[in-house]
Formats: sequence, C-alpha cells, structure tokens
Amino acid sequence: MLNFLALESISSWFPPEASYQAFWMDKAFLGILIAAVFAFVLVVGLAITFVIGNRGKVAIEGQEVNQLARGLWVLGAVLMAYFAFSSNFCGFMDTTQAPYGAYEIDVTARQWDWEFTYPGGHVTDTLHVAIDRPVRLNMQTQDVVHSLLIPALRVNQAIIPGKISRTWFQADMIDTFMLRSSKYSGEQFADMHTAMITHSPAKFTEWLEAAGDIFAGRTLPEVGEILYTRHGCAACHSFDGSKRVGPSFLDMYGNTFNTKEGVEVTVDAAYVRESILTPNVSVIDGFDPVMIPYEGILDDREIEALTEWFKSMSSFADQGEK
Repeated sequence: MLNFLALESISSWFPPEASYQAFWMDKAFLGILIAAVFAFVLVVGLAITFVIGNRGKVAIEGQEVNQLARGLWVLGAVLMAYFAFSSNFCGFMDTTQAPYGAYEIDVTARQWDWEFTYPGGHVTDTLHVAIDRPVRLNMQTQDVVHSLLIPALRVNQAIIPGKISRTWFQADMIDTFMLRSSKYSGEQFADMHTAMITHSPAKFTEWLEAAGDIFAGRTLPEVGEILYTRHGCAACHSFDGSKRVGPSFLDMYGNTFNTKEGVEVTVDAAYVRESILTPNVSVIDGFDPVMIPYEGILDDREIEALTEWFKSMSSFADQGEK
C-alpha cells in the first residue's frame, strides 16, 4: 500500500502515463529513488554515529576488523546494485522487441524537423497513432545524431547516422503529446519539436484515409506551406525575411535578383520550378549552390502549390505574372 501511494505521489512529477510502458518505468524509478535515499541516510547516519562515538579515542594499532560487519556491508552494497540493475530489466528488454504485428511507421529526423511515413506511403510532420495498438518506429537521420523523445510515453531513443534505430510503444490515452529531440543538434535545436496525436482505432482509420490526399480540403497555398515543413525547407529558407543558408521566401516571388553568373532574373513560376528540380543551375548571388535537387520527389501539382504559397507571401507577386 505504501509503495502504491508513493508511486501515485511521485507520478505527479511526470507527464501523464500515456502508454503501456510508462507505469513500469515510473515504478522502477521510484524503487531506485527509495534505494538511493535509504543508502544516503544509512551512510550519512553511520558516518555521524562513528564520528560522535569515536571522538577523542585513539586508534589501536593491529585492532581486528569485524569481518561479519564488513561482509554485511559489502553484501548490502551488492544487493542494492543488483536491485538498481534489475528493477526494470524486464521492462528494458520488453522495449527492445516489438510485439508481432505491430503497426510500423518510418521516421526521418533532420535539422530541424521530423517526417513520419506510414505503410501506405503517406507522409506527415506530426505522428498519429491509434491507442491500444503496438506501434514500432523505424528511425533514421539524414545528418547528425538526434533522439526521439515522447515524455508521456517514456520513450527516448537515440537516432545514429548510418543505422536504423528502432523502438516501440503502445499508447493508451487519447490526447495530443509533445514529441521532440533530446540531443543537441545545432543552433535551431529548440525548434525541433512536433506533436504525437493519439486516436481511437476507428478515428485513426478515418484520419489515415482523409490524410492520404494532402490536397483534400486545402487551398494550394495551404498545401505549399505543409510541403515547406514536410520537406525540411525551414532548415535553409525562412518566410519572415531572415537570411539562412538560402534566400528567404518572403517577397521572393516576382522580385528581381542577380545570379552568381551576373544574370538578372525575375522569380516567376518557371524559375521556381527550375530552382526546385535543378537548384544549382541558377543560384542567387550571395548564396552557395548547396541545395539538393527535388526532381522525382515533388510532382507538378506540389510544385504548383509551393509556387502559389510563394505568391501569397510576396508583395511583388504581380510582377511574376508578367
């Protein structure tokens, strides 16, 4: 009963327990915390007792050591170490192997956003799952080390370049939870966060069917903004006028720029298309030709949506239509 009350109390320090694994991880944390407090009180208490009890006494050379006390002390330390190791060993092993038939989602991490790909090929920048169903995440990074952290689910998995990292969970609460990286990955690390949204199984099926068509119920500029986030454009291009690796999209469409070759160009639909499919052919002066081509990644309709989004942010849009 005491352990249960203590677990309820300490759980108030943490985010809500929203997964099958959360209770057992919190219980293991409580056990290790109690053991650590006990060890601290014991060691400090004995130290104070010995100091007070032996104050003013002279050490007797050759005095025999109490072997029983020494043995009990060592045994106690070993038992505490074993308890700390084994308190959630089964839970740890459980998280390394997803149940058979778990729903698989591919995760791509990059500076500084997330991409989630579902079995049907649909891609989102937020994670959607059904409750009461095991979900396995197959994660990889396109650049540096990241770590996927979902505090409410007690999930924290490092994502290492050059390998696929895996973890799994089973959510049991319908809500919206924070998902972010827990490893520093650069100056915009704090922006690398999104949401995990849990649904009932029926609602998840409905969402997946509706989300399969990114254009359904959205205007072209709205789709363009989604594509900007989904494909990681924010890492190099702002839409507030600030300069990053590439030029800002604010007031870009219809504006006139000089290229590195000294040619004056006006950003119109044709230039946008060329810059997306073969970006390093004509680079605006002041920037380096480092953008990867998106040929085969974005189709014509998606390029059109991005173009319309650029127009919606530009006070020079009319110039690009001439």
